Order: sequence, then C-alpha cells, then structure tokens
Amino acid sequence: HGRVGMLASLGFLVQEKFHPLFSGDGGPAIDQIPQLPVWLWVVMGGGIAAAEAARINIAFRELDGEKLKAETALRPGYTPGDLGFDPLGFSKDLSADEFKLMQEKELAHARLAMIAAAGFLAQEAVTHATWGTVYGLPDF
Repeated sequence: HGRVGMLASLGFLVQEKFHPLFSGDGGPAIDQIPQLPVWLWVVMGGGIAAAEAARINIAFRELDGEKLKAETALRPGYTPGDLGFDPLGFSKDLSADEFKLMQEKELAHARLAMIAAAGFLAQEAVTHATWGTVYGLPDF
C-alpha cells in the first residue's frame, strides 16, 4: 500500500500538466476517473491481478491438499516486501543492517505518501478544484 500511496501522491502532482488519458480539460481527479475508457479498466485490473498472482507465488506456500492449510503462510527464507525486483541494483551492495535501514526509510516515506494522497483527495472533495487552482497556480 505504501508504494501505491507514493505513486498516488506523484500522480496528483503530475496530473494537472500531463494527462495523456484525458481530454486535457483538467479538473479534479475524482471527476476525471469516471471518464476512463472501459478497456483501460480491464487492462489495469489484469495488471493488478498479474502482479498479485506473482507476489503470492513468490511469498506464500502451497496449501496442503487435504487440510487446505499450510504449515506457515510464508515460504521459508522469504523476507516480506522482497519480491526480487531491484532493476537499478540499489540493495545489492548493502549489508543486512543497511538494508534494514533502507526498509525503514521506505516505510516512513510510504506512510507520509499515503497521508499526502489522502490529503489531496480530501482537498479535492471539499473544494472541487485541483491543488494548483486552490493554491493560486491555475496554470500549473
């Protein structure tokens, strides 16, 4: 949820000038979301389902066929949040302590981003205007 919160916060900041999926009229995101074409919802849903299926296969054990339970939910040796996706190699040279510190930093930033995204949503719901308009930057 934290990484989604980070993307959501960035999306609120970027949406006012870069919106390739919309007509360019701008306005609050809550008014733009229902305008998305149906095919895009299908693509997004499929992408989310594929990402979750991959995460489940990486992190969780198979169920016992008779009991429909697993001994433990997580696979042995699995570290929560470690899906093996590090294309820029940020964590390859880190010690265990440094990696733990990076995880804590990511969690702190993720929590802040979730609060920011909630703030953007609340502001748009109350004012019915984008953040740029509210702060006197209508051209942003």
